[in-house]
Amino acid sequence: MVILIVLIYAVIVLADPYGLLKQGMKRDFYVCSALCLISFSIAFALGMKWRIPSPSPLIVSWVKLLF
Repeated sequence: MVILIVLIYAVIVLADPYGLLKQGMKRDFYVCSALCLISFSIAFALGMKWRIPSPSPLIVSWVKLLF
């Protein structure tokens, strides 16, 4: 499963952000690369069956601070 995740992300990274860099859109390339890295990290952790903490308590506390 992990090998499949790595292969799929390798194809995505080679196909998607390269066009942005080729067109001279450096800022968009960096944002796309950062989001892809975050997405890959989460997918890899789920593939390895690692426990990922839920962001719900943090979001609930922020909403309570707003109201």
